[in-house]
Amino acid sequence: MRDYILFRKMVAPVLLQVLFWPAAFACIYFSIRLILDGQQVGWVPLIVGTLFVRVVFEIWLLLFRIYDKLSAIHTALQR
Repeated sequence: MRDYILFRKMVAPVLLQVLFWPAAFACIYFSIRLILDGQQVGWVPLIVGTLFVRVVFEIWLLLFRIYDKLSAIHTALQR
């Protein structure tokens, strides 16, 4: 807990992993509503939208993982 308070450990990566699932379910829900309304375009957000959400969240998580690795390298070089 102390690491979170002192900003040594970030909350955003965990938050991004939690927020991914509601975003993915929102895409799926929106697609199902479009399909049930009889619109042929409903398959596009189901495939492209869900994939897009996944890629966006992965890019954000990648930035945090890069930071973690750079911090580890910095710590190792300090010794």
